[in-house]
Amino acid sequence: MNKILNQFRRIYSDDGRHDVNFSEREEALQRARRKVVIATTHLVKASERLNAAALKAFPAKGQEN
Repeated sequence: MNKILNQFRRIYSDDGRHDVNFSEREEALQRARRKVVIATTHLVKASERLNAAALKAFPAKGQEN
């Protein structure tokens, strides 16, 4: 029961003096995420082009270029 009361006291008395601001780190992570999404999109497009070129260079049996 003491643990529960201590948690309520801690929550009630918390005035934010020791809070840490992570906004700069969050912005850096968002920038990194955008770069990863862009790189992934480029990689998928390059893979699709490579696959299309390979299919064109090596047609299935019975098909011609």
